Amino acid sequence: MGSDWSWTLALPDGTLNAATVERLLALVETFGLSPHRPGGGINGFDNSRGHEGEHRVLAWEQLVHSLSTGSWSTNLWTRSEEEEEEVFVTTRPGGANGWDLVTLSLDAVHCRRTPTAQAEPFRELHRILTELWMAIATETGALFGRVEDEWSLEQIWSELPDPFLGVTPPPLGSWPDWLSWVTYFDADRYRLLSPVLGQLGADVRRTRHEAAVVVLLTDPGAVDPVRFARLHHEYRRAVRTSLPS
Repeated sequence: MGSDWSWTLALPDGTLNAATVERLLALVETFGLSPHRPGGGINGFDNSRGHEGEHRVLAWEQLVHSLSTGSWSTNLWTRSEEEEEEVFVTTRPGGANGWDLVTLSLDAVHCRRTPTAQAEPFRELHRILTELWMAIATETGALFGRVEDEWSLEQIWSELPDPFLGVTPPPLGSWPDWLSWVTYFDADRYRLLSPVLGQLGADVRRTRHEAAVVVLLTDPGAVDPVRFARLHHEYRRAVRTSLPS
């Protein structure tokens, strides 16, 4: 077993509406995932204070409304031959934040950290979820995003000025306090950044809209939290060096 993984995106404020949610659910289906449980029905989990996690079965119209308002979360299900796996989906409209949030998360029970044959289903699911995350970013014009695992983030947690910033988009022209295993920057944000990635051996991929996806991860089935901490320290040194004296 590995640690929990999350795929998060900050979207422009006001993106989460019923029409967008319908488009994203259709997009999800093209990746072999579905909100419909294997036995039928759609899970809903209450997000309201005092009722967090309470379960009910949702109709399609309720699902769309719940995700557009952030009032309920749901699952996406795979249809692999080996087993059916569930991906948790939460949303949060912007409000005072000024940006909307979409999160896909995978429980540690479905994850692996040792590069054995048993890790192959997880590697494939990680690839699918990362590609879906990038597709959602492109579809919605996302501002910023992260793909990270809990154990790696814990290695640097105490060093971060505010670890609860999460996927809060950094100011234009500023690097974030940390890079995740995979980090997404919209085109405007990336274009204004100083060049610091050469020292990290990062793979930078550009989308058709010129957004940038900075990849530090080589194998999700063999994640090394110690390497993540080392890369973070090298990254912070590079950022400090790039600042005007």
